[in-house]
Amino acid sequence: MRVDFMMIGAQKSGTTSLAAQLAAHPQICFCREKEPAYFHQVADWRAELDRYHALYDPRPGQLLGEASTHYTFFPQYRDTAARLYEYNPALKLIYIMRQPVDRIVSLYSHNFVRDIDRRPPDVAVFEDPTYVNLSRYGVQLRPYLELFGPENVLLLLFEEYTADQVPTLYRIAEFLGIDATPFDETDTAQLNPSVGQPYVRYQAVRDFTKTEVFQKMRNIIPAAVRQPIRHRLLSNTITEKPTFARETKQALWRLLEDDVHTVEQLLGRRLENWRRGYSD
Repeated sequence: MRVDFMMIGAQKSGTTSLAAQLAAHPQICFCREKEPAYFHQVADWRAELDRYHALYDPRPGQLLGEASTHYTFFPQYRDTAARLYEYNPALKLIYIMRQPVDRIVSLYSHNFVRDIDRRPPDVAVFEDPTYVNLSRYGVQLRPYLELFGPENVLLLLFEEYTADQVPTLYRIAEFLGIDATPFDETDTAQLNPSVGQPYVRYQAVRDFTKTEVFQKMRNIIPAAVRQPIRHRLLSNTITEKPTFARETKQALWRLLEDDVHTVEQLLGRRLENWRRGYSD
């Protein structure tokens, strides 16, 4: 058994929705955990592959796939690409990218609503290098392109995906060699938005809500009782993303513009919608 494809990023670029759509395809067996994070977290990854493979239950002929955006977190995890190449040198990789400053704003909003980062945005994004590093798509992609070759790395754009999801899904089907027609009926609802949705504060509670026991309890507890409990367990909902000063966005763009040029070279086209408002 070997996993056939992985979605390796980028974080806050639609990977949750895309993973759910791929998991619904009849020719794909998707990992039971959306982000198993196996190859960057497990030190002795070769010895514990049975544990990783136990997360899959494929039917005959299905492709195996997973999605772990941490696999392209560089320089935090520097050996992941080499591990994946040793695991399966024929692995196919999907990487979806978002306008890099917008991605930073979305990541900060994600962290803010979860009480991970309550610093002012104009402070946080420069004090923590992770915000900028994860938008350096060329840097994140380089080891994968060098090891696996560009023919095994599918580059996608978040903006094109969200504008019309089905063509992006058709591109993935062609890349993976599967039938595209099931994607005609795919669910296009956005999953895991940063704003407009309440968020359960505690990981233990989030895990419990996914259990069969919780679902049974939910059906017998009256809504009048559930709602006050739910309110106490939820963090504040934000209705719009935190405001970034224009000067902050321009400074972030200056840090990332060279990397955008690298992405344009990889794609063979200029990304006018990424540059609009910054270099036009």
